[in-house]
Amino acid sequence: MPKKSVRQMFRKYPDVVTIPQVCEMLGVSERTVYRLLVTNQIKHFKVGRAYRIPKVNVFAFMESECRG
Repeated sequence: MPKKSVRQMFRKYPDVVTIPQVCEMLGVSERTVYRLLVTNQIKHFKVGRAYRIPKVNVFAFMESECRG
């Protein structure tokens, strides 16, 4: 999928997203998103106990999964 179309699909999301937003974006469960974060497949940072994920890192993960 071309970069522009992915960016267009997710333009309604803020630049830094939460776990539930990543679930929506990827169409997966919270458990799956937590696994991706803990294994560092999606780069993220924590604010206190809350995970925050830059939207560009979700794009990077999607691109790496498409390439295989």
